[in-house]
Amino acid sequence: MTSYAIIQTGGKQYQVKSGDVLDVEKLEAEVGTRVELADVRLVSEDSGLSVGTPTVEGALVTAEVEDQFRGPKIIIFKYKNKTHYRKKNGHRQSYTRIRIQDILTGGATPPPFVPKAKVEAVAEAPVAEEPVAEAPAVEAPAKPARRTRTRAAAATTTTEATTEAATEEKPKPARRTRTRAEATTEAATDEKLAPKRRTRATAKKDTTETTPEAETPAEESSEETPK
Repeated sequence: MTSYAIIQTGGKQYQVKSGDVLDVEKLEAEVGTRVELADVRLVSEDSGLSVGTPTVEGALVTAEVEDQFRGPKIIIFKYKNKTHYRKKNGHRQSYTRIRIQDILTGGATPPPFVPKAKVEAVAEAPVAEEPVAEAPAVEAPAKPARRTRTRAAAATTTTEATTEAATEEKPKPARRTRTRAEATTEAATDEKLAPKRRTRATAKKDTTETTPEAETPAEESSEETPK
């Protein structure tokens, strides 16, 4: 059984084996078709190693084209000092993505080509299932109907509950309040009158009122002596 081979395409050499995916220089082929690479430089087999001069006679590598795409952009800028020379270019290289299928030697012919899409479609095709005898259906007991309330009914019940609660509550006693005028009058009556300031005139008046008038001695003597 062939293990690997070395091929040349696009001026480059690649070591490949069955199932490898390579990005090589652009090949003129459509996506989904098969290409044959006859420039085989070396083939490794179970019997030994075959080296080409420069290619191996009767060796052939087949591959399937999976994609045609372009690589990343490369900027080429040229510059010359003291000559005002500036030049800028961009480049994107075209590539072809291939998948290695078979490595043939001794002039063998490749097998018929089957695209990968068809192989995947065949692999994913559903397998016909044998009919299975259906068991007799057992009727399940009917579930009772779920009781539901509409939004309007729920709203009416809530309003009724709130009205009943309001009627059951006892009225609160009215808060006793006093006007500012009543409060000021009561405060004025409660306060004690401040004592008046005593002056010299008031002190003299008080002393005269408290001491009785003294009788003259002439009157007393006249009353005692008879005429």
